[in-house]
Amino acid sequence: MDKGSDVEKIAMKIVVIYDFAVNPGGGDFVMLNILEALYSVGYEVTLLTSYPEGLQFSARFFGRTAPSVNIYSVKVPRFLRHPYSVAYIARKVSKTSRDFFDIYITSDDIPIFIGDRKGVCYMHYPHAARLKLKRYIARKYRDMLRGKLIWKIHEFMFPRLYVVDKKPKNWLLLANSVITREHVAKTFQVSDEEIILLNPPVASRIINEMLRKSFFEKENLIVSVGRFELEKQFVDVLYAMKWLKEKIDDIKLSLIGFKQEEVELFKMVKNFGLEKNVEILINADRKIVLDRLLRAKAIVHPAPHEPFGIAVVEGMAAGCIPIVRRGSNGPWLEIIAEGRYGIGFNNLHELVEAMEKAVKFYEVFNINRIISRALEYDESIFKQRFIDIILSFLVNERFRSDQ
Repeated sequence: MDKGSDVEKIAMKIVVIYDFAVNPGGGDFVMLNILEALYSVGYEVTLLTSYPEGLQFSARFFGRTAPSVNIYSVKVPRFLRHPYSVAYIARKVSKTSRDFFDIYITSDDIPIFIGDRKGVCYMHYPHAARLKLKRYIARKYRDMLRGKLIWKIHEFMFPRLYVVDKKPKNWLLLANSVITREHVAKTFQVSDEEIILLNPPVASRIINEMLRKSFFEKENLIVSVGRFELEKQFVDVLYAMKWLKEKIDDIKLSLIGFKQEEVELFKMVKNFGLEKNVEILINADRKIVLDRLLRAKAIVHPAPHEPFGIAVVEGMAAGCIPIVRRGSNGPWLEIIAEGRYGIGFNNLHELVEAMEKAVKFYEVFNINRIISRALEYDESIFKQRFIDIILSFLVNERFRSDQ
C-alpha cells in the first residue's frame, strides 16, 4: 500500500489496545491486518497489550511477519481475563494526556476510561450486545450452573468498565456484518447508517493461489471449521455423516477447531462408528487447515447464529462448495447471498442432501463463481477501506473541532 499525499499530510499517532493469541482465530487476523495497514502507510502505531509475545505468535500462525509497531506491555493482575484485561490497560492509558494519541483502536467493545477520546472500534460481535440479545450468549453460560454464575458476575461487572448503551460522541463504530451492524445499532441507540459496514479480511487471494498451484485432486472430503462450542452445532454434521456414509463409502469429514467442548464430539464419532470417516483436529496448525480445505469439495458451517464466518470464505477461496444454515445468519445472508453462491439448509435432512449433492456432483457446480465471490473479501480490499475510513474520520474530526 503506497503512502498517499493525504496520508502524508496528516501524521498520526495511533494506539491499538488488544491482546493477541488469547482467543486465536478470526479476531486476531482482523487486528493483524489493521496493524499491517496502519504501519504500511507510515502512521506511528503503538500496541498496548498484556501479552507482548502475542503479536509474534499470531503472525507466525497466519504465516506472515509481524509489523514493526511499538509494543508496550502492561502488567495486568493474573486473575483478569479478556475482556477485563483490556479494560485494565485502557484505564492505565487513560491517565496519559488526552492529546498523546490521535486515535484509539479497540476490538468489539469500548472501555469507559477512553470513551471521551477519539476512537475506532471494530466489532465482530460486542459483549455489550450479548447483554441484551441472550441468544448470542454461549450455551455454557446459559445451561450450566457454573456458567450461569460466571455470567451473572459478568453482567454486573461489564457495564461498570465498558460502554453498553450509548455510542460515545467521538467514536466510530465498524461492524463486520449486517447482523452485527443491526444489533450494534440497537444496543447503542443509533441508526444502522451510523455504523460502518466493513466485512473482515480474508486471505482469499493467497489461498486461491495455493489452489491454482496445487497438485491435489479434490477428494470426497468435507471440512467444518470453528471453535468446538455447543452452539456451533457440529453435532448436526456428525449426525449427517452417520447417514451419508451409507450412501458414499469413501466419504470423509475433517472437524477442525480450538479446544473447548470437543469431548462430546469424540464420543459421537465412536458411538456412530465413524472412526474411519471422521478426524477431529484440535488447535490444528494453519498449514493443516489449508491442506484440508484445498483437498475438500465442501465446507459446512452449521452454526445458527454466526455474525460473519471467515472460515466459510477461506473454504470458498480453496474451491469448496459452502453449505450453511439458513436464517438470520451472516454466512447465509452475506457470504453466499441467500443461496447464490452456495447451498443453504434448515434441518438435518436438508444438510444430508446438501452434503451428498456437493460431493457427488462437485463438477456440476460453478466453482469459479464461488471463488470469485471469496475474492471480494480479500484482505487487500479490507486494508484499503480501513485506511480510507481512518483518514476520513480524522479529517472530519479536525474539521468539526475547528468550527
